[in-house]
Amino acid sequence: MNRERIKLIFARANEFREGDLLVGGTVDEVVRRDAQKEISAMNIGTISHQVFVEDAISEALSRSINRQLLNEIAHLAIGDVKVILTGTTCAAWVSRYRVGLPSEVIAALVKTMSNDELSQVSRSIVNTLPNKTPHGPVTIGSAQHFGSRIQPNSPGDSEDEILFSVLEGLTYGCGDVIIGLNPASDDIETIVRTEILLQSIVERLQLPTRYCVLSDMVKQSAARAMTKVDVGFQSLAGTSKALVGMLGLDVEGLVALSKGFDGLYFETGQGSEVTNGSAEGVDMVTLESRCYGLARYLGQQCLGKWMIVNDVAGFIGPEVFRTGRQLMRACLEDSVMAKLHGITMGLDVCSTFHMGIAPSELRILTENIVRMAAPSYLMAVAGNADPMLGYLTTSYREHPRLRNVANKCISSVMENRLTALGALDSEGRTTGMSERTAHLYARYMKGGGDSRPVDVLQTEALRKIASLQEKGCDLGYGFGAEYSEPPLVSARLDSLYRNARRALYATLDAAVIRDCCPHYLAVASNATDREDYLCHPASGELIHKKDAAVVYRLNAQGTVAPQLQFVISDGLNADSINESLRSILPELRWSLQAAGFRVGTVDVVIKNGRVRAGYHVAQLLTPDILIHVIGERPGTGLNQLSAYMTYGRDPTGNFRWSPEMDHSLTTAICGIHPRGKRADAAINDMVTCVRRMIEYKRSGILLECYE
Repeated sequence: MNRERIKLIFARANEFREGDLLVGGTVDEVVRRDAQKEISAMNIGTISHQVFVEDAISEALSRSINRQLLNEIAHLAIGDVKVILTGTTCAAWVSRYRVGLPSEVIAALVKTMSNDELSQVSRSIVNTLPNKTPHGPVTIGSAQHFGSRIQPNSPGDSEDEILFSVLEGLTYGCGDVIIGLNPASDDIETIVRTEILLQSIVERLQLPTRYCVLSDMVKQSAARAMTKVDVGFQSLAGTSKALVGMLGLDVEGLVALSKGFDGLYFETGQGSEVTNGSAEGVDMVTLESRCYGLARYLGQQCLGKWMIVNDVAGFIGPEVFRTGRQLMRACLEDSVMAKLHGITMGLDVCSTFHMGIAPSELRILTENIVRMAAPSYLMAVAGNADPMLGYLTTSYREHPRLRNVANKCISSVMENRLTALGALDSEGRTTGMSERTAHLYARYMKGGGDSRPVDVLQTEALRKIASLQEKGCDLGYGFGAEYSEPPLVSARLDSLYRNARRALYATLDAAVIRDCCPHYLAVASNATDREDYLCHPASGELIHKKDAAVVYRLNAQGTVAPQLQFVISDGLNADSINESLRSILPELRWSLQAAGFRVGTVDVVIKNGRVRAGYHVAQLLTPDILIHVIGERPGTGLNQLSAYMTYGRDPTGNFRWSPEMDHSLTTAICGIHPRGKRADAAINDMVTCVRRMIEYKRSGILLECYE
């Protein structure tokens, strides 16, 4: 069987989701069942000899396999293996043969299983995280364990918001696996400052957990020269094209970086390669399995290191899948594939606001996924809506209930420590009282040498919690019956959901554009309407042919091409442009001109535009630098802007502009909002970034080595 044929069969065999349609997937159930039958009849040897993608990841996956074990099972058909995995000997068979199972074989297996079969397999396999010292009967990943990652994100990287989010999470028994923060500003200074903050929390409170700032490994490696970095983080991909596009390095470069960290934290999620145009014709399930294979290979190369993987299922949006049923299926598939690879993995059972899965539906899905998939841990945030990333996930107050549902516990060592700290009561239960958070704050401050009395520190903590509530933070509200949301919290979440859904369909305000752009050209992408734009990202990545010709004529009028070109797009939230463009663009334009830069005289304003549409404009106008101001997806309660800044020449001086450019070549200034990154700070960062781009003739990941 040739490569393209088997890739097509694999794509058709997947349970339906929108993202697979881009690589040969089908909506036809008869075609799907036929493909599944064909895969069931294939033997392991046939699949293992097929190279789905000729790249460095495929080579690494091949090196990770124990050939002797593979040869012992090569004769087995996928259907035969499915019978073994759904039988009573599953755990023993997997323990012996998992290192002989190629990633594509593992993908084939889950394609042929029902949800109930996936659940049975997932609950049968336990991958305990190795511990260097005994930590009690319940350890991370063990059969009795159900833990969490505290995600204390802040739209402005506010130290108080981060600190109190962590402290409140601890009072709900969260954070035993890791405390992991996504920085709003991904610069080295912010990374270092946040690493120091998380380190101080863990060390002052003597918490038996890990911490991580989720940047990329290139920046984290640079940060290691300035402070301790506990755990290295990197998003993974199933093709080298996608990995290089994110990191600027291929597999062996990632291996070299990984060896520099004591712990490793990797994230995956179905659909990223497809949406970024780097799937190489491979379906989403198989690509996800290849991600776990890459994680297995990295673990082998960094033998003995603490390593976890987190699957962010549902984070991308409706272009990947858009229903709760599809989210459930993806979580079950990913859990089984990760466990068959021998990985200790958790889930971020989540939904973007433009997927349209309501908070109440997501809570029910999360409970069912905990029952059926038996993940090692889930995400935990202060409220169901992440305040920086703008998506729905699991709240702190849900975790005690989910532990009861699963009849499992957090790690013994963490429960003992949190009880000793007074974060939990003497029975290891949460109370939801702000006073316990205030008590932890006092312990934290005392640990840093604060000499004030404990009662003064606790009073200060309660005052800060009240102030954070006024800013919209879901902190200090406690819980209702069965750990339910208090009415005020439910009302706030419902309001966020309604506002986000409305913002997705907002339009650019012509008066704002006129005020900010002395001369502008209004164009549209190929999206036929807003629904097309939301569900089919590719429709927003190119300027419509008619408008592209008009843009090109700007460059053909005989004038000198601009050094810098501004593009403004509505993105996923035109309200972000309407609210904040006046505070950004005129001052930024003036600052760049005052610094001696030649700014384009005509701004291009795109309706239904995505980031790649800016690259298309740059291809037509050939500036040295593109500054694309775009509305971020809603859901945080803040209408935030981002500025995507790209240097358009390659090392030889030739233009590299193309709608297919790797996003790794772009530097992003994100979270621009009065309660996030303020306009003055964003403008300063952008002017500084332009200077560095001109000096070093590069941007994005290529510029980071000069940090």
